[in-house]
Amino acid sequence: MSGMEIALIASTALGAMSSISQASQQRKAQSQAQALQAQQAQVQMADLEQQRAKADRDRRDRLTRATATQRAAFAGAGVSSDGSGDAVFENLLSQSMREKQEIDEKIDRSIRSLQDSMQLNLLQQSPRSDPFGTAATLIKAGTDIYRAIPKTAKTQVSEAS
Repeated sequence: MSGMEIALIASTALGAMSSISQASQQRKAQSQAQALQAQQAQVQMADLEQQRAKADRDRRDRLTRATATQRAAFAGAGVSSDGSGDAVFENLLSQSMREKQEIDEKIDRSIRSLQDSMQLNLLQQSPRSDPFGTAATLIKAGTDIYRAIPKTAKTQVSEAS
């Protein structure tokens, strides 16, 4: 086997090892990026849940103040809270419940959007290849090249004669 044949085999082997190393590094970088995206999405979802809780507290506080203001107005006017007064309080409560439902729907949509994007990122992730399978394929290719070189060299030697 000539020096050129050995150099070709060595070059093929080095190229194969470089390809495996690059693929491994790319998978690692992609995995780290996806983990960071998932972590950011979790933080955003936690923030949304905190916003929901704060909005609910604020809504209940406004309802309590509105109810107290209305009771005071009724008492000052000498009107009892029976009959039409109850209807006013029911209206305040139903407005508050509609506001809660709107806030919940908005936050739920945002959370679903974050969850969907996380799932989409996982689905778009390229399937992880088996580095040992890749190495075996490259070794087989190298072996085929090695087997082909002596045949080529023999052919060249016989043609030169």
